[in-house]
Formats: sequence, structure tokens, C-alpha cells
Amino acid sequence: MLGRIVVLVLFLFLAVPALAAARPAAEPAPPSAPATAPTRLFIPHISRDLCGDFFDDFSAATGWFTGERDGLLAELIGGEYRLLVTQPGHIWMVGAPDCNRLPYRAEVDARWAGRPGNFYGLLFDIDGRLDQSYMLAVSSQARVWLVFRITPTSMTTILEPAAHDAIRPGGETNRLAVARDGERLVFAVNGTTVGELADAGRGRPVAAGLAAASLVTHVPADARFDNFAHQGMASGGWRVASDELRVTSYK
Repeated sequence: MLGRIVVLVLFLFLAVPALAAARPAAEPAPPSAPATAPTRLFIPHISRDLCGDFFDDFSAATGWFTGERDGLLAELIGGEYRLLVTQPGHIWMVGAPDCNRLPYRAEVDARWAGRPGNFYGLLFDIDGRLDQSYMLAVSSQARVWLVFRITPTSMTTILEPAAHDAIRPGGETNRLAVARDGERLVFAVNGTTVGELADAGRGRPVAAGLAAASLVTHVPADARFDNFAHQGMASGGWRVASDELRVTSYK
């Protein structure tokens, strides 16, 4: 159901298929041509010089990226962080203005304003750059969750879409959470554990972030985030905190 990846920043390539609205997974699409290396735009944001547990209710600017990119508007609005994706079939990812942490727990409230998009996501295990990370993604329209692994040349589904009644439909708010528990990563939606994964990256401090994806058939996708939390022992006092990454195809 999901096509192969081309990862780019600020250059339009292939459109991304939407998650199926029905819960049963469709047959996978044939693979596309081999991925090419990405062109990146790195935009630094200096975060604060203290690294206690990070909580953000988006009532004031704390260092998240705000502004416009090709097909993205990011802003603080009404006490929420908005990722408005205006081109069809695109995924935009934004790193949090926070320290790397070990161990960690990351969570956020996410919802759609208006018609639901493809999915919103919580980035975790960011190892220095957004193209070295993982994502817990939720489609509120299909009421499924899944996990992606993101590399400089691919974005691959490592836990397939799975339906779960904990996911609230449509424009309702869903709280996404990822926590490291010993040698496992545990995924939860609205306080209910939905799955887990062996933690191959244990032992190194990592960062977190947010993502939103539009449908091929409808734009804009207006994702809103609130009450972001990233907890755990920090590595270093501050860091150059975020960059933005656009993905236009995945499998």
C-alpha cells in the first residue's frame, strides 16, 4: 500500500499515497526507482542553556521552527503548534528545541483542524539529524498506528499499520507517547499501550520531534500539537535544536 521512498528537502518529487481509510491493509505498491541522496536545508535554533525535563504548552515561543518552507507553514496559534502541509502527498518533520536524552519518554497531544490529513507523528530516537530517526505515526481517519524508520535514503515501515480502539477518530485529540523501558521501546496512544519494539539504539542520548503528512487527494493537512513533553537525563546543557525535513515518498 505504501510506495518506496525519495527523501528531499525543498524539492518536489513523487506524491505519497494516503493510508487507507479502511482498517485492513491493502496490497503493497510495486517498488519505485532506487532512492537518491537527499538535498538538505539545516536551520539551527539555539535552545535554552538548561536541560531539565522539557514541557511545552506552546503558549510562548521556545525555539520550535516557525515560518514557511515550500509546502509548509509552521507557527504558534491559539496555544498550539501548527504544521500546515499545503502540497499533496508530503510529510514534514520538525525537531524539538531540546537536549538529547537517555533514557527518555516523549509524548504530545495531536489533532487535525478541519479535514483529517494522512497522519501525524511523534519523532523519536533522533540521532543527530532528522534523517536518522524513527516515527510513531497515527492515522485518525483509519484509526491505525505504525512505526517508520527514517534514514538519509529511505523511510521504511518497520511496524505495519495496526488498528486500535484507543485511537480517537477524525479531528479528536490523540496523545502519542514513546518510552524506553529497559531494552524495549513502548508505544502508547491515549494512555493505552499499543505495541513495542526492541531498542537497537539503547545507550546513546537521542532527541525527539513532530511530523505531519498530507493526503495525495486533499490539501491542506492542518495538524495541531500541544503539551509536548520530553523527559530523561540530558546530554549537554543545550544544543542546536532543530532542522526541517520533507519526505515525498515512502514504503
